[in-house]
Order: sequence, then C-alpha cells, then structure tokens
Amino acid sequence: MTSAEQSGLEQAAAHARVVAAPGTSIGDRAIAAHDVDLRQYPMVIREMIRHENDVTNHRLMWLLIVQGLIANAYVTTGAEKRGITAMLALVAILVTLSAFVMLYKSYQARGYLNFLGQQAKLGMLHEQDLPLAGWPRHRIKGWRANVWFCSWLDQFSDLLEPYLFLPSLLVLLWLCVLLRNWLELAGPALLFVSAALVAVILPAMCIAWIGWQGKDASPDIRSV
Repeated sequence: MTSAEQSGLEQAAAHARVVAAPGTSIGDRAIAAHDVDLRQYPMVIREMIRHENDVTNHRLMWLLIVQGLIANAYVTTGAEKRGITAMLALVAILVTLSAFVMLYKSYQARGYLNFLGQQAKLGMLHEQDLPLAGWPRHRIKGWRANVWFCSWLDQFSDLLEPYLFLPSLLVLLWLCVLLRNWLELAGPALLFVSAALVAVILPAMCIAWIGWQGKDASPDIRSV
C-alpha cells in the first residue's frame, strides 16, 4: 500500500468517526448535536406565535364569512317563517361554537408558547420541550401555575379580544332569534336569558376543553 493510499484511508476513517459521532470535537470546536441552536429558541418560538396569530385571523375570517351567508339566508327567508329561522339560528350557533373551539385552541397555544419563550430567555428550556406545533400533545405540566388568572383564562381583558368576544356576541344574537321563536320571549327578558346562557355555555366549553386536553399532558415531562 502506498503512502497516498494509506493517507486516504486515514482521512476516510476520520470522516466516518465524525459522521458516526456528531458530538466529537474537531480541533478546539465541538459539533453540537442540536436541530436548533439554544440561542435561537426565543426566535423560533416567536415565529410559532406569529403563525398562531395568522391561524387565528384566518379562522375569524372563516367564521365571519359563514355567518354572513347564514345571516343573508335569514334575511331572505323572513322572520315570519319561524321553523326555517329557528333552524338557521341553530345552525349558526353550532358553527360559531365549532369555530370557538378552534379559536380557543389557538389562544391556549399562544399562552403555552409565551411560557416557553420566557423559559427560553432564562435559559431554562430544554431541547425536548421545544415543540413542533403550538399546542403539542405532551406539554410541561403546571405551565399555567402562577401565570394565568385561572386554568381557562389568562387575563380578564382577553374577554374583549375578537377571538373570544366575537363568538360570544354571535351566540348571543342567534340565541335571541332562537329563544324568540321557541319561548316567545321579547325585550329585556329575551336579552337577559340569552346573555345568561352565553355566560354559562362558553366558559363551560372552555373548562371541559381544558379537562379533556389535560389528559394528554405527559406525566413524564417536568413539572414547573
């Protein structure tokens, strides 16, 4: 074997060792076996929050378009046809509640990503806790503790944000239409009963969603 061939074999062997063991050092520099550099975690999480904001905007637009179509059908039908208007109101309420679940999931995802962002800035976020999606199946247990007002709401002011306020308003309006047909209520009584139902239904859905999603949190992930 010539010296050139021996040198080539040594170089190939060294290259193979580097590929097989990406954590080994070359000279004074080590190759870190990470998908994302630790210093870039806040930037990655910031992009994920921006994505969740875009998803929320798209879902709001979808909700408004569908509600516009149903409202147009309601106006065209006329209030005198109670059976049809009641059916349209019921469909509108179900569509709104479906959209509300999707909007609320994005709301929780942004809250979780904000928590991860704070952990990343403090240098406390580990690679296995960096999610691929805004609301991963396995999350850090207790991430809302000492941060959120309660398990289903971060701040009271969030109730005035479009992603929570708009579905509540739409459900309130369509409940007025539905109860006026079913119970023949009118005036303040109609508004009071509809508002009371909204104040019960939507928070109950949030609490039920939290309880259902809480079962997906892995007990193996660190508590905070």
